[in-house]
Amino acid sequence: MRNSDISLARIPLADPEVRLDALYAPFLRRWRLVATCVACAWAAALALILIPDREYSAQLVVSAVPNANGASLAGGLSTLLGSATLGGVQSTPYFITRLLLLRGVLREVALSPAATGTKQTVIERVLDEPMAKIEPEDLDRGMREIVGTEVDKQTGLVTFSVTHPDSGLARHVAERVLGAASRTFAEVLHAQARDQRASGQAQVDSARRQLRAAEARLQAFQTTHRIYQPYSPAATERQRIDRELQTAQTVYTDAVSDHQNAVARELSETPAVVIVDPIPPVLTPVPRQAVLKLILAGVLGLLVAGLVLAARGEFKAPPVRMPIGVSSAA
Repeated sequence: MRNSDISLARIPLADPEVRLDALYAPFLRRWRLVATCVACAWAAALALILIPDREYSAQLVVSAVPNANGASLAGGLSTLLGSATLGGVQSTPYFITRLLLLRGVLREVALSPAATGTKQTVIERVLDEPMAKIEPEDLDRGMREIVGTEVDKQTGLVTFSVTHPDSGLARHVAERVLGAASRTFAEVLHAQARDQRASGQAQVDSARRQLRAAEARLQAFQTTHRIYQPYSPAATERQRIDRELQTAQTVYTDAVSDHQNAVARELSETPAVVIVDPIPPVLTPVPRQAVLKLILAGVLGLLVAGLVLAARGEFKAPPVRMPIGVSSAA
């Protein structure tokens, strides 16, 4: 074996270093390919920006209406910013959000006329198709694509918006959805109040019977015991009758109060929400965010160009440098 072979076996070879120029040099060598990929990505982004119609957003901010009369019975609407401890329908920011997106509310608006004096429905304008071609599941899909809600956790305010290329239709849908949600909420409260009134009436009748029975026992006791000693069995019986009468009076008073509250809630016309910030008179177009989309398209174009260069083997490791004085010949 020659000396050169022994020296080569004893001296370890250095690992090849990946330099920065090895990463961007292929992009510079193939700049035409890179420019083509970026240009195609920008062209696609411009098409997505300019071809679709400009959309308008009918946005309003709503909040719940405090109801002091119903607060003692079912929490009322005053629990919008807090948590209710009693049962029944509770108006919270997330309840308002769910109420505005109910399937019954959206379908009622979808099947309503798109404008006064026209037979075309809202869903026909939204999907741009005749009613005969619209499937039942398309009603919810089409309406949910144009409506949106957002809850501010700090203030409890709910932002409701409708986005559509037709600004008049967006305003019309927003107003109709808000009105349908308010009617649905009022119907739920009235139905709950009717049930509570019926059950409250039964409690009032039962409490009245207990009160009359306690009063009858007191009257019978006073008739048979006109005079008695303070520490006699009759005195103990009188104390027991007085406690029963006081308890019956308290139960009767509470039952009548709850019943009257239920009646007041059934007759009240409390809306579900109140408008804090109405829809502006002139709707502004929704920003298209062209700059951001072009930047993302450029990054995507560079990524595609890098994948193409990698598939063509443009990214190669630098050649291994042999130690000085060492021959590579065997």
